[in-house]
Amino acid sequence: MGDLVKRLTGIHDLSDFRKDMKKRWGRLIWHRKYSADELVELMQQMGMKEGSVVCIHAAMKEFYNFKGTARELIERIMQAITPEGTLLMPAYVARELRRDPDFIFDPQNDKTAAGYLAETFRQMEGVKRSISARHSACAWGLHADYLTRDHHRGVNCWDETSPWYRLCELDGLVFTLGLPRSFMGTFNHCVEGLLAREHPYWAKFFNKLMTYRYRDSEGQIQSYANEESFIERRSRKRRITRYFGPDIYQIRHISNLEVKLFHAKPCLDIMLDLGRKGISMYYVPKADSN
Repeated sequence: MGDLVKRLTGIHDLSDFRKDMKKRWGRLIWHRKYSADELVELMQQMGMKEGSVVCIHAAMKEFYNFKGTARELIERIMQAITPEGTLLMPAYVARELRRDPDFIFDPQNDKTAAGYLAETFRQMEGVKRSISARHSACAWGLHADYLTRDHHRGVNCWDETSPWYRLCELDGLVFTLGLPRSFMGTFNHCVEGLLAREHPYWAKFFNKLMTYRYRDSEGQIQSYANEESFIERRSRKRRITRYFGPDIYQIRHISNLEVKLFHAKPCLDIMLDLGRKGISMYYVPKADSN
């Protein structure tokens, strides 16, 4: 159906088209401006505090009523959590790059495809980046080294060595800013990363061993291997989030911006328990299939 709509309308990227239309309509409805201080104050009301381990996924297209810059917001969050806290953001590269057979991942210089806020964060002083061509992360603060140092040593990019699992281990808070209601955050993939060793349904999510090359801190080319998935996936996150109570999952708004909070560890624990019972956010592939 999507391909048919593209041919009939000439629209090449339906996702971007929907986002642009939402922004146009939103500007007709939402007018209240807000500052970095106001957004951070809301995040504090939701649970962020000094020493918190915080992960942020953001869509800056939805920040059209924000009075400030990406750097200003990041610095204000850093001030709120202090250097005793930790800030984490996704830093994956574009899919077409990592699927190029000549691709060599350069953690120091490769831009992230995770959006403007994440790319601004990647370039800031003191930020460390994990080695993972598939789904690297950047981190700043007390646990930055622990979160990023072993990512390439895992069996897959979401197992116990990953920043995404260690974020949960550290009782991290995952904020999504301006992303669709259905978006949960990268930590949800830890379910398949961990349960793949327990059940054939989850094992099918890792059906190919990939070898990637990367440049180390001295510019030398190294390599690592990860199990990855080349199967069709379709998900409905509501299948899972309905099991989350208000103590671990909140939704708030500031002007047009939807702010969601997940308490990573209890959310992951619930998802793992559901996964062992055959309940998955994926409807393709079906959880009851062999």
